[in-house]
Amino acid sequence: MQLIKPKQISGEIMTLFDDADKKVIIVSPYYKVEKWYKLRNCFDDLKRRNIEVEFYVRENEWESINELKAIGFAPISIPNLHTKLYLNEKYAIVSSMNLLLSSDNNSLDIALKTETEAEYEQLYQYYTRYIKATPTQKREFVRPEYNDWREELERALASTFNRKVYINERENALQINVRNKYEAFIHNGKSNNLRISGILSSKEYEFTSNNLNIFHGSKMSIELQAGGKGYYDTIWGTINGLKSWSINDLHKDDEKTVVDAIVKFIAGIEQLKSLVI
Repeated sequence: MQLIKPKQISGEIMTLFDDADKKVIIVSPYYKVEKWYKLRNCFDDLKRRNIEVEFYVRENEWESINELKAIGFAPISIPNLHTKLYLNEKYAIVSSMNLLLSSDNNSLDIALKTETEAEYEQLYQYYTRYIKATPTQKREFVRPEYNDWREELERALASTFNRKVYINERENALQINVRNKYEAFIHNGKSNNLRISGILSSKEYEFTSNNLNIFHGSKMSIELQAGGKGYYDTIWGTINGLKSWSINDLHKDDEKTVVDAIVKFIAGIEQLKSLVI
């Protein structure tokens, strides 16, 4: 197989789409393509040329599912999907890269492209056995109501603040917009720790640094990070010792802990902001 250099991966994947004569198979847990205009043009060209396209996505990744539906594709969801695989009828690319614009811009990924028929057949057989033949796969059309912890988080935040909230899922991160923006992810070090952050104004930062006692009794450790040189002042909350490695794939035992922690952290910071004039 041919090793593809990191900065050439997305281009090689798009070339694979362009080289297709009959069919393209796209396997990626996550998609963020709304503003990835070059890739969107490739998808439009596939439609124009009447190329059959199969999209596979991780089950319950609603932002990715809805993005693909918005551009005219009905993705097939696969439980616990982590494979990134791209095939036409001639050759294939296996990679660590999701079809996320942020991955193309910021991530260090690896990819291999098949060079022989035998190599292609190996990857195609993997697709046939483990992706296409997954017994619980389903084509996504209608979003169910409150079917997992992310739905419960959205409901709890909306109830707490009596307003619409927006939760965007990224690779190992949730971006949450209530009145202000927050981010939650799981950091993997000696233990798996939930980390939640929120931006503070200079007045809010000064007030908080002088009144850290208001967080006394919280189960979450709180720290402040000063900004400067283009960075905002930030407040962080941490809960240690989760079973989960990624916020995209929470262990069942962590779900209530994560939902409660995010809601309480955001509620606390929103209340703090209301105290600062």
